[in-house]
Amino acid sequence: MANKELIEEVGKYIDKYYEPGTDDIKMDEEMKSIFDKITSFRKKRKEQKKQEAPADYETDMSAPAEFDMGSMKKTKITKEMSQTMATNRNIDDLMNQMEETFSERLLRMIDERGLTDSEVYTKAYVDRRHFSKIRKDINYAPNKKTVLAFTIALELSLDEAKDLLRSAGFALSRSSKTDIIVAYFLQNKIYDMFEINDVLYAYGQPVFG
Repeated sequence: MANKELIEEVGKYIDKYYEPGTDDIKMDEEMKSIFDKITSFRKKRKEQKKQEAPADYETDMSAPAEFDMGSMKKTKITKEMSQTMATNRNIDDLMNQMEETFSERLLRMIDERGLTDSEVYTKAYVDRRHFSKIRKDINYAPNKKTVLAFTIALELSLDEAKDLLRSAGFALSRSSKTDIIVAYFLQNKIYDMFEINDVLYAYGQPVFG
């Protein structure tokens, strides 16, 4: 059972951020427009690279670049070339992540943390069959509560949680006490699901599981 002090601290957090009647932010036309612009930008950049390549050289932009490392020699500009290549890779990685579906982002985060699927879905109170659907369907559309459960199971930062929610078309809402309570725990790096459920229950919110 969550202690009285914690419940009171969460209450202060709710009082600070709770705004009844504020619409939840989902995948509206404005957000879809942003994703469309990202996709358009990537296509233009791809075409530009093709045009800049020699006419007699066909480049498959979807495949990784291959280099003959044995033929590369150190020159004064090697460092600059390396930095430019690293920057381009970082941009590509960022663009790819911005276009990830919920399923893709979730699975990537699990792998990056060296966790097993069962560790994550068990902590999130998601059953194996449900998780199997998420893994098999790249365009799987979860409900918001499921996404919130995974933000806790993965022990995400508040910013990372917002990104995972956004990939599913959701955002943390000030009109939802559940969202605010979960945000409190994420911000304070407290990932004990039992404790979170105790506080949710204390404030009359649906619990996980």
